[in-house]
Amino acid sequence: MEVESGKRGTATREIVFIRHGTTSWNVEKRYLGHTDIGLLPDAERELAPLRESIRGITWDALFCSDLLRCRQTVERIAPVQAGQAQYDPRLREIDFGQWEGMTYNELKDNPLYRNWIDAPQDVTPPGGEPWQAFAARIDSFVEECLVSVSPEEHSEENHVPAIAVVTHGGVIRYAMSRLITELGFWDTQVIPGQAIKVRLEKRGNSWVSSRVSFP
Repeated sequence: MEVESGKRGTATREIVFIRHGTTSWNVEKRYLGHTDIGLLPDAERELAPLRESIRGITWDALFCSDLLRCRQTVERIAPVQAGQAQYDPRLREIDFGQWEGMTYNELKDNPLYRNWIDAPQDVTPPGGEPWQAFAARIDSFVEECLVSVSPEEHSEENHVPAIAVVTHGGVIRYAMSRLITELGFWDTQVIPGQAIKVRLEKRGNSWVSSRVSFP
């Protein structure tokens, strides 16, 4: 996707989206949005491969959802830079309202739930967050923190800024569909503890994005 930027020039940056580690509700396949539960006791072991793969990276910026499962993930994968993390509630998962903590089997006979599955942009879970509000806060974060800031202007020549975003599955899917035009929301699959890298290149007034292998 070509994302408009306010400054002309040529620049590159790399964004690494990281989904938090596994929680008990992930294992039980329960809808987990704003409910603030932590990681499983074996999170250290689960996240060890990811910690090793990013060991040599010094992040120019490190953003994180303010929910506990993401905060704990940062502490385990980037302990040296965890104190520099910027915790941002815009990076929270969508709020599932009354469906928080419920499973597909518990909801499958609910007509409103079936409609939501078919068209989440048009249906809001009872007491939950409208899709438009979810999308708007992530758009705001992407514009402000990923495509408007210019850390490369203050960096050494040929340095490609690296930005980490520790967040949730739905946020990563939406952000990927926002940055890369050909991707739909469900086209990106990301499991707990997985990282996805996107390379942004500025061409004129726009950023052009592509997914690249990681690590």
